[in-house]
Amino acid sequence: MRLRSKLVTAIGIWCLAIVAAPIIVDRVPKIGAFLYLFFFPICHQLPERSFFLFNHQLPVCARCAGIYYGAFLGSFFARRKSPSPWYLVIALIPMALDGGTQLLFRESNNILRLATGLIAGFAVVFYLYAGLFSERSAGQLTPT
Repeated sequence: MRLRSKLVTAIGIWCLAIVAAPIIVDRVPKIGAFLYLFFFPICHQLPERSFFLFNHQLPVCARCAGIYYGAFLGSFFARRKSPSPWYLVIALIPMALDGGTQLLFRESNNILRLATGLIAGFAVVFYLYAGLFSERSAGQLTPT
């Protein structure tokens, strides 16, 4: 399996787990609870900052969901060579502004959190893929 396929598959499974949790929590409570517990260390899971599916909260907030789904979308377009670091800085500015101004003087909303997360996640995966590819090319990752 090629590196891109592995990256897309891994991020896709991660994203699938996010939407699976609220779907299966009523059907298979132990697995649903495990998924919520699994995502707890990486996201605050505040209800007011999260989306709901079938009356159940997603196990990650709107911004984290945006980051992961943005990374999934970006993984289809990522290249072997990293873009200029300035692209990453530019892509992170909307999220930093949204999060920063929310801390100071305004309340953000979930659509804005999702949108800024999508932008950031889409950009970050370009650097992740290029880094993984360069590690593999240097022989530091063993291809399977």
